[in-house]
Amino acid sequence: MSNLVQTPQLNIADVSGSFYWETDYFHNDNAFTMQDFIENHLPTEFEVILDDGSYTEVQQHATDAIFSLDAKGNGDSFHHVVDWHVLR
Repeated sequence: MSNLVQTPQLNIADVSGSFYWETDYFHNDNAFTMQDFIENHLPTEFEVILDDGSYTEVQQHATDAIFSLDAKGNGDSFHHVVDWHVLR
């Protein structure tokens, strides 16, 4: 039996949705959660075009679609969520 924990993968195919993950280290605020998301979970097909702490806008290279991303905690400082919505 393996104890390997798989990293969740982001699939922004819908108009809106949420991405959940957990860490074994503490996030002291939502801006830190957004940076963790960008560095570890945002697919390379997206470019950050606005970074404002816990709010970010990204553009998908293939379609030019722009998404808003909002980071927040999900119950405690070890569980996290980023909600996304299509802006255009």
